[in-house]
Amino acid sequence: MNWRPAYRAMVAQMERSGIACGDDPPVWCWPGRALRRGRVRTTADLLLGDDQWAHGVCLLRLSVPPSAALATSYARWNDYLGETMALLTAAGRSDGPAFGPAEAAMDWRGVPVDEWDATQIVLPELRREWLVGVRRYPPGADAEARIAADPGLRSTSLRTP
Repeated sequence: MNWRPAYRAMVAQMERSGIACGDDPPVWCWPGRALRRGRVRTTADLLLGDDQWAHGVCLLRLSVPPSAALATSYARWNDYLGETMALLTAAGRSDGPAFGPAEAAMDWRGVPVDEWDATQIVLPELRREWLVGVRRYPPGADAEARIAADPGLRSTSLRTP
């Protein structure tokens, strides 16, 4: 899957909001996730593959000025990803510019759709001065077992002493 047109739309929205990314991809964050262990594990397991877990994962605690952050609905963003993929497929394209709002509408407000949705925060970069804390985050039991059973992943696995 090629998400680049959707990511180009995200960068364009950040630019319209006064947040310059330049040629770099944005950084996704989820506010307050570390305060709810179950949500952290679910989010991490959905977004990370065993190869990433094997190399090591850390949770970052950030303090970012609001002027450097764009908040959007995670559910709406995922709907938009699906819509842009369908448009690419229908056009017989694998990449290209972001689709315009008439073709693929995205509600850029940072308002969750329902109680199951969450706000995602998108940043232009990570800056040292925003970093408040870092902690290693081990894989869950299922990912740990898959890593241990896979010789290729096992050889790259970072073990916590």
